[in-house]
This record gives sequence, C-alpha cells and structure tokens, in this order.
Amino acid sequence: MQFKTYATIYYMSKRNKIYLWLPYLNDIKIKPKSIRFVFKGGKIKIRWTRIHSIMLYGKHLPLPQEFLEKCALYKIPIVIHRRNMIRAVWITPNYTSNREDLLTRQILVRNNLKKRLHIAKHLLIAKFKSMQWLIPTPMLNILRISDLETLRTIEANHAKRYWEQFYKLLNVTGNRRDKNNFVSNILDASSKFISSIILRWIHFHHLSPYHGYLHEPTDYPALVYDLFEPLRGYFDKVVFDSIREFKKQNVNTEGLLAYTIEEIKDFFDKKTYVHSTKPIVSIHELLHGIVLALRAYLLRESYRFIVPVPTKPKTGRPIKAGFILYGHKAGVINFYKIAKNIANDFYEEYYPKTT
Repeated sequence: MQFKTYATIYYMSKRNKIYLWLPYLNDIKIKPKSIRFVFKGGKIKIRWTRIHSIMLYGKHLPLPQEFLEKCALYKIPIVIHRRNMIRAVWITPNYTSNREDLLTRQILVRNNLKKRLHIAKHLLIAKFKSMQWLIPTPMLNILRISDLETLRTIEANHAKRYWEQFYKLLNVTGNRRDKNNFVSNILDASSKFISSIILRWIHFHHLSPYHGYLHEPTDYPALVYDLFEPLRGYFDKVVFDSIREFKKQNVNTEGLLAYTIEEIKDFFDKKTYVHSTKPIVSIHELLHGIVLALRAYLLRESYRFIVPVPTKPKTGRPIKAGFILYGHKAGVINFYKIAKNIANDFYEEYYPKTT
C-alpha cells in the first residue's frame, strides 16, 4: 500500500482559495505578491490571494512580523497546534464593519435566550445525526428542551458514549480527554485544521468567532466550534477509517497524521445532496454553508436556522432557507436521479440502514 507524502494543500478549483496545512515549518520567504513555505515533507510557493487559511502543526520557526502583517492584510487566519497542546493558538485579522452590521445582530440574538436555544438545538440535532454511523441518536425531543444546561448535559452524555465506542472499536486504550494517546492527537489536529477553514468564513462574513450559542464563551473561538458540530461526526469517521486503514499496513503511527489530513482533504471533494437549498455540493461547501445559514437567520432572511446537512431528495415546496450553496442545482433532466444516487451512496456509508 502506498501512502501519500506530506501534502499541504487542497485545491478546490482555479478560482477558489487553498487551505494550507504546514507541518514543522522551517523556512519562510516573503515576496510582495507571494510567499514560499518550506516544511517537513516539501515546499510550496503560492500567491497571497490564493491562501484561504493556514494551520501550522508542530514546532516551527519564529513567525516574522512581515508575515503576520501580510496575513492580516489578506484576512488569512492562522491556527498553531502541536501534540499535547491543550489549546491551539489562534491569530485572526481585526474586525471590520460592514453595511449589514452583522456583529450587532449576532450579539443581540445571542442575548435572546429563545433564539439562542433555537440555534443550539438545531446544531445538536445535526451533530447527533452526523454521529449515527457509530451510535444511535438520543431518544429525546430536543426541540422541547427549554434551557441550555440541559442541552449541554445531553451533549456530554452522548459524547461520553460516542468516544467510548470510538476508542473501543479502534482497540486503543484511553479516552478523548487523554492527550497522551495518538488517537486524541490525530483528532485534535484534524479538528484544528477544519476549524481554521470555518474561522476564515466567519471573518469573511464579519462575525465574531468568540460569541457562540452552544458552547460557553472562553479563551477559544466558541462560534467556530459551534458551527463545526453539525459536520463533526462525518469528519470523525474519516479519522476513524484512516487510523484503521493505516494500522493494517504499519506497526507504528509515524506518518499517520499526514495520512489522515490527506484523507480529510479528499473527503472535502465528496459529493452530497442538501435538500434545504436543493444543490449537489462538495463537503467543503458545507463548511461555508453553515456560516451562510447563520448569517441568513441573524439577518432575518430566514425565520428558522436551517443547517445545511447531507439529506435525500424530497418532494414538495422548496424550503425558504435564505441562503444558497454554490453547487450543482436542479435543471438538467436527470438531476433527481443523480441526486438520489449520490444521497443513497452517502447514507449507505454514514447512516445505519434503519434510518
């Protein structure tokens, strides 16, 4: 079996930006319109305008002031993470105002308990669905719950069962909170990499990453982790499958993180159908879509917070989601058949046959 080398970039298309994952960065050469990175496993030269977000993993050289200023100029967020690091370092551009004043709406809705609960409930419903590949969804009517603490308790109990099963099936001793096992390290690094992408979209739409709705505000960007929740289970499965596949061919875990990151990048290209806006999209578009969904709700362009998640095609009137995902939409003769096949393939892999 041949494993991929330390690849660092994910190409969406020529017109889209690139997500950078730079392990053990050891050299930076800055030019007015481009930058060259040298890291463990390779090097890359790229124009500033092509960079979407940057994750630095492991020990790296001191970051030059000019580099940080360029990242601020081009609104490029940086996430720094390494093994056994309790919290990542987040370097984000400064806030800017916009005509819609979305930041004010974000904070006002957050201070409204009813609306905050509405957002938190739909985040959890989508999260539990994404984790059905491993354990069943809690048999509770989450929409009837009237306080955040109860929601968090349900989430915590579900997470405990979920991670116990995750580690058990991988035959790994330890748990999710244990930072001394390689599985936690892989999960943490993968989470930070995906979070850096969501962070960029949050900044792009002039939201505050620190004002979340489900997670308590602390010194980490709560909104980033809020908006990651609906897709977390799908990415967990990529990590799970990567570890299993890698361990079949290797006696140690050296190179496993790089292999897993590459599998995540491949997963970004996986097609799925989203009924709320009725396009066929790639998974990476859902990372942007969840931010668009929150934006639509905050600006009252949708009376509900509609989380864009993989679904099957349905009949009936279209949902007034208030946002559009930039995928392949209905219009061709065989669109419904294509969408149904894509959805069935996704369901077969990620949901039990009983759902």
